[in-house]
Amino acid sequence: MTDTNGMTMYIGPTVRGVARHGATFSGGLPSGLEKLAAAMPIMRNLIVPLSTLESAMKEANTEGAARAVAYDRVLALSQEDVKKLMEGV
Repeated sequence: MTDTNGMTMYIGPTVRGVARHGATFSGGLPSGLEKLAAAMPIMRNLIVPLSTLESAMKEANTEGAARAVAYDRVLALSQEDVKKLMEGV
């Protein structure tokens, strides 16, 4: 999930209070994103090494691809869903 320099990017939809689309991280993920990804493992498909960003973005925009499905599932979450998932971890 990280590249050689440890930089990753979240390419999923913005989840208010957790992660913003296009946010980059070095040295690990913020605790909120880590918690939500633990509760909803499909989110990990949307946290990609910068070295694979181009191909990951193409996959996220390809109907039926794993990253596209992950994107749609995260997009469908309501704030209440996010709250419940975060409390359940």
